[in-house]
Amino acid sequence: MELKGKPLTLGAKIIAAMLAIGGLVVKAFWSPALDIDAVIKVAAFVALVFAPIDLSLLVTNIFGGKK
Repeated sequence: MELKGKPLTLGAKIIAAMLAIGGLVVKAFWSPALDIDAVIKVAAFVALVFAPIDLSLLVTNIFGGKK
């Protein structure tokens, strides 16, 4: 089984966006005391975990990959 980088990073970005939007909805309707700063930090962390893969894909596209 080979894992591909693009679907993994896309999935992480989608999850991060869903976390941030979900946190805003929860704060707006159910829990006004929710610390939205913490929710945004968690969402950013989820996206940043896969940042090395994004960087690797970018460098491979710029400088060429294995041939």
